[in-house]
Amino acid sequence: GVLHPFWHDWLYADPSQFLTLEALHYWHRQFWDHDMQWCKHALGAGELDFQFSVLLPIAGFHHFNQGMTKLKQVGGCTQRDAQ
Repeated sequence: GVLHPFWHDWLYADPSQFLTLEALHYWHRQFWDHDMQWCKHALGAGELDFQFSVLLPIAGFHHFNQGMTKLKQVGGCTQRDAQ
């Protein structure tokens, strides 16, 4: 790890001060509502599902073996794993 990042003495440069929960929530929703939908329209639902299904399973993350386009409701953990 980094003990002393280059920005440690900059005023207001600590990410925990400027990355609020509201902004993080907005960016997660932006990914699902816009970026994922754009990919679905650009690639097609079948191709996008296939690409997600062939990803190797990683411990601690959800594996989308049935794809992504058939999900009706997604929570924060599912969005994080998809990103």
